[in-house]
Amino acid sequence: MARLLLAEGNATLREWSRQHLTAEGYLVTAGGHGRQLLDSARSERPDLYILATDLPDDSAFAFAAALRSDARTALSPILFMVPADDREGYAHAVTIEPDGVITKPFTSSVLRDAVHRRLGTCSDTAIDSAGGRGGMGRSHPLASAGMLVESRQASVLFVSLRNLVTLARSLRARTLETMLHRFVTDAGDAITREGGWIVRADATGLLALFEDGPNADRTHASRALEAAMAAMLATRRTKQWAQATLSDVFVPQISIGCGIDSGEVIVARLSLGGDLAPSVAGRAVDIANRLDGRSKGLGWSIAVSEATALLAGTRFQFGRRATLTDADHGTVTIVEMTSFNHGAARPGELPMMAEVRDAIVSNAVLAGLAGDAQPDEADRTIVVGRAQPAASEPEVRVPHRRILRHVSHGACVTACRGVNENTGREEFLKIVTIAEVADGFVERYLDDHRRIADLDQRNVMSIYEIGRDDRTAFVSCEFLPGGSLQDALRKRLPIGLSLNYLAQMSMALDALHGIDLFHGSLCAEHFLFRKERVVVLADFNATDRALAAVRRDQGVAQTETPLDATAGRRADFRALGLILGAMLLGRAPGHGADHADHSRITSAALPIELSPLRPCLDGLLGKGEGRPFERAEELLVELMTLREVFPFDLRATDAESASQS
Repeated sequence: MARLLLAEGNATLREWSRQHLTAEGYLVTAGGHGRQLLDSARSERPDLYILATDLPDDSAFAFAAALRSDARTALSPILFMVPADDREGYAHAVTIEPDGVITKPFTSSVLRDAVHRRLGTCSDTAIDSAGGRGGMGRSHPLASAGMLVESRQASVLFVSLRNLVTLARSLRARTLETMLHRFVTDAGDAITREGGWIVRADATGLLALFEDGPNADRTHASRALEAAMAAMLATRRTKQWAQATLSDVFVPQISIGCGIDSGEVIVARLSLGGDLAPSVAGRAVDIANRLDGRSKGLGWSIAVSEATALLAGTRFQFGRRATLTDADHGTVTIVEMTSFNHGAARPGELPMMAEVRDAIVSNAVLAGLAGDAQPDEADRTIVVGRAQPAASEPEVRVPHRRILRHVSHGACVTACRGVNENTGREEFLKIVTIAEVADGFVERYLDDHRRIADLDQRNVMSIYEIGRDDRTAFVSCEFLPGGSLQDALRKRLPIGLSLNYLAQMSMALDALHGIDLFHGSLCAEHFLFRKERVVVLADFNATDRALAAVRRDQGVAQTETPLDATAGRRADFRALGLILGAMLLGRAPGHGADHADHSRITSAALPIELSPLRPCLDGLLGKGEGRPFERAEELLVELMTLREVFPFDLRATDAESASQS
């Protein structure tokens, strides 16, 4: 087994490169400083040295000079990794190894081919007999048998061909082979483009692994979902190609299912007789494998675990929710992926997104058919009728409203997205089934919302109607399509925009406190955006407040001491401090106001260039020498003193505030 020595100062790039090279069957010794690795190089005598030219103190070139001056290593090949903007470093590296230079950033295939070239091995990237692509199933001249096992965080994509029997009955063997080869090739190319590894590929489907890599702007979950969408689109394009190219009169549609889960994955590579046979195992692999069967029963095309959906971000739209029960892993919450979020489209992507949506809808029709889809039904089946809720979702009815989809289902309140049939207005509905809650809960819950409905403050969610009958109570609110502040915090926000959002959130809290209500468990996900990017408080903790009141009336002992009005207001403004710290530090906070990471959000953690913001953050967090903020007025006065340092307009929109930053 070939030995490689890797010297790279960037820890993320070093580990990513090590994992990909290890997957190729090499033994890799990696470190962050050339001089520290020199002793290891002299004792182990690697077959190839991979050196980053931006190591500290130009130690890469000192390392190379030491190698060339030693008779034992003078002829050893070197591969230099040079930053793309370092012309001097590139020229220096080329003079030492004319054929041994690659520029950063690079893809896994570029690194793999460069290493193969330097070692004089084959760089063929076709799918081989082991089912691998992009290095996972390649043959190597191994000296002896061995096994390497690693654990890593990744997303697993399982693509299953659902109607192989129907295709085999309907097509000639040669035509079926041609179609399947076209589909597997297109789907495999999509997986490779998204940085995935195909672990297994055969006539029944594909199994692929996605990991985080250096300089990646998307998570491994996001790239796995993108690949699943592309695989769905590949079925549609394969049929179009077959109809235009093949001689068969009728070509049925390919039906597939996709399951995706994220978590810890065990990657094992066994080398035996010169062949490298990779395999993956673990909870994420098991769940992804089972999701396809569950999704077919639900009539879905793509099923993802809730963990994957949370990691994927806002680029995708999700629909119905259900559960998957597994004997080994318990009950897993799963969601249906329906399409891309068109609001997150990049330039030129909208036609592709529309085509993907059509492919998913068409594929979902086939999923609803029993067994394999019949050839004479596959292209003519039309589903007409009222959408029924999934088995795991309670059926709720609200007067004059049509339910579009369930958003969440808590212990007392079901949240839905609906349409007012009289006005055509899209609304957000909070629905309580009276028989399922304790006496007194409904009136307390509705009374809080009646008080909030009287507010006329642009940063508080508008409440349109409150009603009840013998079975159901409901609150109809405005629908906020702009996403949540929690999602916005995934990227570092401009300073001016952060302060603008902070001012809006404080005014929303002031309005709530003005009617003697407070939240008490505030976090970033409770703030949503309107289309014009106005920040809106959309959660008032009314459920917990009503439940606590009912328990007090019943004489039930409370596990926590209830907050009074003063402590509640202080808790809300402290939560604003945690959110501000997250915006300034580029660190998205978790759920709830009290979690482990919050201890690290202090004014001392701010970089020196943000030191003028420390009094503001201390006032919100209740630290330092000043009086803690409990009203928006106190915070706004402090923000006005910052405008000379960080120019921004409290009334500015997103675009205006960002430009001022």
